[in-house]
Amino acid sequence: MDEDIYDEFGNLIGDPLDSDAESSDKNDYLVDKLELSVSDDDESEDEDVEALENSTCKDLVKGTSSGTFGQDVKQIFVKPYEQPEDTPVIQPRVEKKMKVDFTDSIDVDPDFKGSKEENLIKNLPELIYSRDYMIATMNRLPERIRNIALVGNLHSGKTAFIDSLVLHTHSPSIALKTSLKNFEPLRYMDNHKLEIDRGMTIKTSPITLLLQDLRDRSHVFNIFDTPGHPNFADETTAALQSVDGVVVVLDIVEGVTARDRCIIDEAVKDDLPIVILLNKIDRLILELQLPVKDAYHKLKYIVDHVTQLISNSEYISTYSHPTTISPIHNNVVFASSTFEFSFTLSSFAKLYLEKSGNQTIELETFSKKLWGDFFFDISKNKFTTDSQGGKLARSFVSFILEPIYKIVTYTLVAEPGDEKLPRLLWNNFGVTLKKQQYKQDAQILLKDVFKTIFGDSKGFVDSVTRAIDSPGNSKIINKEVFSDAILVARVLKLVESADANKFYTLVRVYKGTIKIGSRLKVLGENFNEDNENYRIEVVDELYIPGGRYKVPVDQVGKGSIAIIGGIDSTISKGATILSENQPLEHIQALSIPSYGNKSVFKVAVEPANPSELPKLLEGLRKVNKAYLAAVINVEESGEHVVLAPGELYLDCLLHDLRLFFTDDLEIKISDPMTRLSETVIDESAIKIKTSTPSQNNSISIISEPINDSRLSRAIESGKINLSQPLKTTAKILKKEFGWDALAARSVWCFGPDELQSPSILLDDTLEEETDKKLLYSVKDSISQGFKWSVNEGPLCDEPIRNTKFKILDAVISASEIQRSGTQIIPMTRRACYTGFLTASPRLMEPVYTLTAVCTQRAMPVIQKLVEARRGKLHMDTPIPATQLFELEGTIPVIESVGLETDIRIQTQGQAMCFFTFNSWEIVPGDPLDQDCYLPPLKPVPQDSLARDFVMKTRRRKGLTGEPSLQKYIDTDLYSTLKEKGIMK
Repeated sequence: MDEDIYDEFGNLIGDPLDSDAESSDKNDYLVDKLELSVSDDDESEDEDVEALENSTCKDLVKGTSSGTFGQDVKQIFVKPYEQPEDTPVIQPRVEKKMKVDFTDSIDVDPDFKGSKEENLIKNLPELIYSRDYMIATMNRLPERIRNIALVGNLHSGKTAFIDSLVLHTHSPSIALKTSLKNFEPLRYMDNHKLEIDRGMTIKTSPITLLLQDLRDRSHVFNIFDTPGHPNFADETTAALQSVDGVVVVLDIVEGVTARDRCIIDEAVKDDLPIVILLNKIDRLILELQLPVKDAYHKLKYIVDHVTQLISNSEYISTYSHPTTISPIHNNVVFASSTFEFSFTLSSFAKLYLEKSGNQTIELETFSKKLWGDFFFDISKNKFTTDSQGGKLARSFVSFILEPIYKIVTYTLVAEPGDEKLPRLLWNNFGVTLKKQQYKQDAQILLKDVFKTIFGDSKGFVDSVTRAIDSPGNSKIINKEVFSDAILVARVLKLVESADANKFYTLVRVYKGTIKIGSRLKVLGENFNEDNENYRIEVVDELYIPGGRYKVPVDQVGKGSIAIIGGIDSTISKGATILSENQPLEHIQALSIPSYGNKSVFKVAVEPANPSELPKLLEGLRKVNKAYLAAVINVEESGEHVVLAPGELYLDCLLHDLRLFFTDDLEIKISDPMTRLSETVIDESAIKIKTSTPSQNNSISIISEPINDSRLSRAIESGKINLSQPLKTTAKILKKEFGWDALAARSVWCFGPDELQSPSILLDDTLEEETDKKLLYSVKDSISQGFKWSVNEGPLCDEPIRNTKFKILDAVISASEIQRSGTQIIPMTRRACYTGFLTASPRLMEPVYTLTAVCTQRAMPVIQKLVEARRGKLHMDTPIPATQLFELEGTIPVIESVGLETDIRIQTQGQAMCFFTFNSWEIVPGDPLDQDCYLPPLKPVPQDSLARDFVMKTRRRKGLTGEPSLQKYIDTDLYSTLKEKGIMK
């Protein structure tokens, strides 16, 4: 290459207008001329430049691109001097697919003559029934709808059970589309990338299926698959808000776990009927290898345990459904999600009756004798309640367990040509298999055998339809505030699209019909406090859920579960939907659970590049919508804090923040922290008067601890609500909590905002000493000052809990200007702080309940790890018929970081532990003790923890100085109190 003609990159050097120059060089020359022309101030030259740009340059470029690349090439003309810095001319096409959604991935066929919805329906997975028939049944016969949630502990088999329903109702091609191979789980309801990678459900996902009962009658089932991990309890709570009953899925080996106990208690609280599904029945045989009689006792123990939990629930007085769980009451289902079969007593009895052809025995009578203390006497061919000294086997063992045991045994030990299994199948169930099927692997053969015997899920459907009511009996519809409403619906949660560019709204319709193009009145979360917090929205898209796809529909009616597009602009955690013309007088929005109450684990986040702060804020806004329990706060220092229930929840949230809701945004994350709270342990030592700067108003407030956990729970649950008549509140406080009549009638306010371990403000003034009329005229301002103080305490700006504030006396000016809110609110805040700091303030920290399932060898290891982190183990309970134990204890949230990983490593995988928020406990030490020992770069002593936490939190938040009473009272008064020993 000649260096005089070409540069080091091979480009031609020389005058671009030479005859041997390329046309592209001429274009470069014109662009250079344009840039030079722009620097000239002459307007005529600017016009010439623009004309040149619009004619010659475009013609040259157009001719080159069309001649080289063809007519379909998109041409972009950019003025270099108008192009923003660091912005590419052609933006890269980024396609994020963090979720599996067949509907979003279907490309509209340009040659298809029909609407977009028709094109989507054409490409949806095939069903064994008509999808149009299912939609017509759903809209015309709401009594055939059942809205249920499958709930239970982690790995109890909820998602796998729904997989069996999907495989029963969809064509075999569905397994190929999801890459199903042999025993690889389908996990059709786990659509998020994190769910697929981790093998666990983290988001509640709905699906609508048409299923048949034992009488071959079709029912529309709206099924919610919920997470089992305690960190994602918010998703389970959202599902319980929308269903008419729950199916508690229990792993037969583990029995009723701590998570199951919480779910059953929550279902009783929400007055939902309960069906239990005893899953993984194959583990009794293949893993535990229990004798057949012991297997029955294991099953009966679990059933009786659930009945006991329901009967002993603290909410049982308001529970209106059967409290007895038993197979004879059609609320127990036996299943194996591994081998894709399920049955009930009725469905098993029907198999025998169809095989025998006996028309004289009633199905109900026969099925009820298959459980409990009924025995079958073969010699007399009849049932009896006398076991004849243990010689006769129970009917459940004879008719159900023994055939299943024999099926499993004969299948696993079968050899080619062995006739035991075919004979057993024919003699007991009247079914046969093809000869080729007997040559399969034992596990695949066993699945085919059970599929042939039980066929489908009719027993499960029959049990649910009998135990759980249709949507027509929903209590929401019968509420007085909605009696005249045309449309009533609840927004359960928001569901992000596959590319995270928009959110869909998951809705339960209680009354009326929603159609495409409907104008809806969406009531915001704070509508009950602000009746103008609503917005009119238009329905752009309407679907019914299908797991990994959405089915477009024109309308949905009463009792339906729908996915709506276009109404999410003002929704965050939930909302109430009414028709556009519904008057709002006397209307109260449906309650939204306090999802963030248990979010005590937090980190601070910031972008690695400060200029990308807007991207971070947009990502946090989407995270707040996608994760119900997520709480986003901005501290006074400007840092953004994200709170979550636990480590796993926070890990998933931050993954989506980085990779899903932003374009691979690089962020910095602080070390894990925890929320703190403030409280008192004594009554205020002295009454101190706090005045406004003008000295025209003054107030005295003292504080004392609230040592009644029942009262706190009553306020949190809404049983004691200040929106109800004062007489009702006073009656509850007097009769149930032993308050005197005067105190019960003087409750003014509760706080902090989330009402978790709440504080109370009381008017304890006397008529003779205080002008009550003037005092009540500023009641709202005093209440606001109280809420301000308990939301941000004086120690480190954390909420004040479990504290009772009493107004002892007050002097209020008669002048409206001098008793305005700007005067009263700050004065009340300082008065609350004064009363708080004179009552032995203490710091509180959240505490987890630790539950672990482990072997006996792992118990000492777990105990050692927990005690090294200020935790305690309270009990260890053996799980019947297994070698496992269930441990229960407590551990501070701040000490739980990494503990789950340590336990798994130290026990070599022999333990599975979970953490759930339990309560607030006082941190050891005095937070105001300036003389306590705080060694640098070393763990502080136990008695210095409170002081250490306070000072580090204040430093992180940018709070100056130390917490002290001196900030809120006169210097002379503070010196006097210190001299008399009242203050340290």
